[in-house]
Amino acid sequence: MKKILGSLLFLAVSLWAKSTYAWKVEISDRELYLHQATTLFMECTFDEKGKNDDVSFVPPSDVPFGFELLSEKTHFEAGKKILQYRFVMFAKEAGDVVLELAPKMLFTSQSAIDNVIVGRDNVNELEVQREIAKLEPIRLHVMETTSDFTGKLSLKTRQDIVEASAYEPVHLEIEIEGEGNLHMLEPITFEIEGVEVFSDKPQMQMHLSEAGYRGKWTQRFAFVADEDFVIPSVSLAYFDLTSKEEKVLKSEAFSIKIASEGIKREELIDQVNLPSNRIELKDYLGYLYYLLSFILGFVAAKLLRFPQRTVKKQKGEKIKQAKSAKELLEVLIVCEKDLFASEIDTLEKAVYKGNEVSLSQLKKSAVLKL
Repeated sequence: MKKILGSLLFLAVSLWAKSTYAWKVEISDRELYLHQATTLFMECTFDEKGKNDDVSFVPPSDVPFGFELLSEKTHFEAGKKILQYRFVMFAKEAGDVVLELAPKMLFTSQSAIDNVIVGRDNVNELEVQREIAKLEPIRLHVMETTSDFTGKLSLKTRQDIVEASAYEPVHLEIEIEGEGNLHMLEPITFEIEGVEVFSDKPQMQMHLSEAGYRGKWTQRFAFVADEDFVIPSVSLAYFDLTSKEEKVLKSEAFSIKIASEGIKREELIDQVNLPSNRIELKDYLGYLYYLLSFILGFVAAKLLRFPQRTVKKQKGEKIKQAKSAKELLEVLIVCEKDLFASEIDTLEKAVYKGNEVSLSQLKKSAVLKL
């Protein structure tokens, strides 16, 4: 008899519905590592009389595994109804585990359906017979690891400049790519003395696969300072499924040089023939002309920029006063949609898909762009 990994078979008969059903269960790995993903395949086949029957299955919550539904399919073949479920399971604890699955079988006769459709005998609810199908237990062995992540991962960093002016933002992007339990990654934080750090909420471009979550996790930062500083390296320990050993991904540390600021007097004003002894007004006319020209130019520039700064200040106040994700979304769209594209995308996912969002961080990020 050919051995099929993780294959189990359970057959039961429902006397009430006069239909038989058969369960087949397959699991891709019976031995796996902590936090590793494995695939659970479940298939239920009803005979011809069970075309109206169904299954209600909720994965058990009292086991050291996390369940994610990968796919669900119902189709008819040779007069039989076939239901298929595919789950991705993540091991949460090491040790030996006995997994007992107990889907609920739902049996319904055609006459009961007809009664509801035509309202016969004042029937308003569909009559359903329920039965628990207890499948043969699945035994698994989960091996211990010392890290919180298991899979096949890589880490990249992108940093724009190593020298900046005082208070000029220095940008850094950290990207973790691969497959495994990527969805468990937490936001990275930096604490650097004398440096103000701005951070976007991590962006997760990944999808569920039989090997876990596959794709990439990205987080962007901006660092603002008036003195030289160092962006420390970031490390991530994980268990590599290719080499079957613990590894550490580590980024480079970046030394940022802050250029000296300020304009020297001799760089602004042309040298004139200043008298060495006697001071007379006519000797300073050239000097005063250049100085007055510089002051007038500076004031004119300030006056021209004043309306623009006023508008930016008004936008900044509206952003700061937003009290909810929806309100902030409306403000950013009205202010300047293209400028706040990333913030708007994050807020839309929070408002319309229920994603978690840090309102204060998004406000800081938006104000910094003004």
